[in-house]
This record gives sequence, C-alpha cells and structure tokens, in this order.
Amino acid sequence: MQTQYVVIFFFFIYQTRHRTASSGTISPTLSDAEDLSASPTLGDADDSSESRSIVPYSLKSVDALLSLSKTATLDDLHDMVDKCKKMVLETVECTEERKWLVRRLIELRLRAQEIRESTDSKLLETQVISGHHLVPQKYQIPSAGPTYCDHCSGAIWVMLQSWYICSDCGYSCHWKCLADIRRICAHVVASEAGGYTFTKDICPEKGLSAQRYKCAECHTKISFANPKGLSLSCIGSPFRQAESSWIEPRLCDYTGLYFCQRCHWNTLEVIPARVIRNWDMETRKVSRYAAQLLGLLNKRPVLLLEDLNKKLFSLVPDLSLLKKLREELQMMKKYLVFCPDADAKGLPWRIGLRTHMLESSANYSIKDLVDLQSGILMEEIRQAYDAMRSHITESCELCHARGHLCEICGNNEVIFPWNASAVFCQKCNTVYHRVCWSKRNHCCPKCSRIKKRLAKKDEESDINNIS
Repeated sequence: MQTQYVVIFFFFIYQTRHRTASSGTISPTLSDAEDLSASPTLGDADDSSESRSIVPYSLKSVDALLSLSKTATLDDLHDMVDKCKKMVLETVECTEERKWLVRRLIELRLRAQEIRESTDSKLLETQVISGHHLVPQKYQIPSAGPTYCDHCSGAIWVMLQSWYICSDCGYSCHWKCLADIRRICAHVVASEAGGYTFTKDICPEKGLSAQRYKCAECHTKISFANPKGLSLSCIGSPFRQAESSWIEPRLCDYTGLYFCQRCHWNTLEVIPARVIRNWDMETRKVSRYAAQLLGLLNKRPVLLLEDLNKKLFSLVPDLSLLKKLREELQMMKKYLVFCPDADAKGLPWRIGLRTHMLESSANYSIKDLVDLQSGILMEEIRQAYDAMRSHITESCELCHARGHLCEICGNNEVIFPWNASAVFCQKCNTVYHRVCWSKRNHCCPKCSRIKKRLAKKDEESDINNIS
C-alpha cells in the first residue's frame, strides 16, 4: 500500500513537469537555480510557501495538525505518521487530498529518520570512562568467536546491539552498561606502573577475609560457605543459586585476589612472576582485569631480566646465548644503517625480527621468553644473524671495507667485533685478535697513543702559559 502511495506521488511530479514543459516554460537559469538552492529545506517544510499553496481546502485544519515543526520530537513524529496513515486510507484514491497526505507522510518519515540519525551520531562518539577510550562498534562483526560484555558478562549481539570496545585495553561492553563501568583501564594501570605490577611475588594471596568476603572488583559478597537466598551481582541482578549450591570465589593467580564469576572468567595466562622466578611457562587462571593487563603487556619489552633475576642467565643456557647474539646483532646494525644496499634489502629492520632485539640486550617481553622456551625466538634470531653477517662479510664491499685490521700483529686478515677470535676495546672500539690482546695484557695501543698525545699537548699548553 505504501509503495502505491509513493508511485502516485512521483507520478504527480511527472505530470506537473510535463504540463510545465508543454506550456513552453523554459528551464531555470543560473539565477533561478540560486533561488531554488536558497529555498527552505525539508527541515523547514512547515514554512514553505509551496507546501502552503497546494494544501487542499478540505485539509486546511489537517495541515496544522500535521505541521513539521522544528521542535517536534521523535515520539510526536511517530504519532503524526500514524494519524497521516489513517487519513490516507480514509481518502478517495487519485484525489488531491490523498496526494497531499502521501507527500506529507513522506516528509514526516524523512524528518523522523533525520532525528534518529542525529541521535545515532551521538551514540557513535568515543566515550572516555575510567580511563577507557570506548569506541562504538555498532554492527561490527568480530573476527573470531562470540563477544561478551566485560561488565555484565552477558553475550553481545553484535548485529543487533550497540556496543563499545576500548581501543587501549580491549574492554568490551553493551551501550547500556557504559554508566556502570568500574574497572580502570589496564592501559592506564600499566602506564602508571611502568609495566607489570607483580614481577617478584608469585600469587600474593592475602585471603578472603582481608577482602571482607567481597569480590575485589565489584564488591559482590562471595564466600566458600553455602549462601541463603539470592546474592546480587555487580550489575544488581541476582546470581540465581539454589540454597544447596554456593558461589565459588575465584582466585586470580596474578594479583592473589578473589573475584566473583562475573569478574573472573577463568582466563588462562602466563604469569610473569612465575617465569622470572621459576622459569615456569604454564598458564594459570586470572581475572578479567589481569587478563587484559597481561594481554596488553605480552609483547612489550618491559622486563629488565638481569635486574629481576640475574641467576636465570646461568641456569638457562638459551637465555645467555640469546643475550650474546643480541649484543652481536647490535654491532652489525652499526654497519648496516649507513649502507644503501642494506637499506634496499630491508636490513636490518625488515627481516622479520622483533625491533627491540636490535635496540637493547637487556629488555625482554613475556612473549620473548615463552618463544625462547619453545625454540621459535632462537630460530628467528639465527636467521636474522646469518642474513646480516652474510651481507657485511660477503655480499657488500662497502660494509666489508669498514672492517678492522689487527694493529698489534699487523696481519692483513679483516676482522669484525663479533668474530669469536676478535675482541674490541671498550673505550675506542678498536678491534684486535683475542690472542694479540692477551699478549699486550689487555692494553690498547690506540688508547695509549691518545693518552700520550693529550699529555704532550697539556705540557705544551703549560709551557706557553708560563712563557
């Protein structure tokens, strides 16, 4: 029925234009077009002289009833749409009254759509709550698996509901749950702490009594004893448990705190303190807050492993080997950053190696240590090491020419600081054979010459000052 009215409306427009063309009326000029562009828009249709002039005499009272006022709300427009639809059905087909009512029905629906779109645009703005930068994800399909609200733990119907996700920590929630968010953004916590909050203490449990038998996040009452009646969750809805059952307080292995099942989903994560202290890579159950924090820092090199547990390098052979290879890669990088051929080949940055491996030998991430245990990281390091060393020593003449000759023995063999048979001075970075360096009692000839030259210059300056 509605389609029929729309067709009648456009047929009326076509007849009007046809009559205008047949009467010899010319097309609008540029000035006419400007007048048309300055005419009232749909939002100002109630003030349009054209809409007033074509109102049938029998509908003069209806025009005021169905006026398109700027102050009309969405509910008012819905009421007017319903009234207009009833009037359309009551009029005779193909009459001027029905044509006018159909046009007004279309205008009312367009105005309602404009108001809905303006409301949606407000909903689709980024919300900043408790440090979260919540970006709207309306009608966005997640890449893998179902999505659940981090506040109420309910499923999010991504194609039907408006929902938000934090661009920093991945916190997801319904639009209706925005006002009740309590959890501080894990990105804010990590930024303030400079990394992990627990790296030395393994599951620092204080006991449920220290928490006053409440969830550490939402403060819901939890207990190992059998509850009587209903217990309210963090959103006010009851955990519907039978009197013979009980709400299990769930321990977070990272923080050592107890949580309810709404705030603890038994997510499995590698615990940094267990890796640093015991070289234990086994995953354990953590709360949602801890899972977001650990997931955020998983690939970030924020662990100064030697400061946290220096003995680990002597107990784990692969770890000490990794440190040695990283130090040698940093030496190679000094050659490659000035080589145009290396830059064309993507050396040293675009070789599939993690960037921080070339920046420092002290910083590690949890993912680095897990991949080292599984052998993945060592394979990546060796591939990058072979590619960079081959370019410097074999492929590139420019990089090879920047090698060193041992000043002590005078041999013509080109040596590099990462060679097993070479050693370099920590002060001037001059490279020598390791055997020759030992014969000179670890004394650098270049540093000795520089020292003598400076001493001689000081003597000459003293003599000049006296004279």
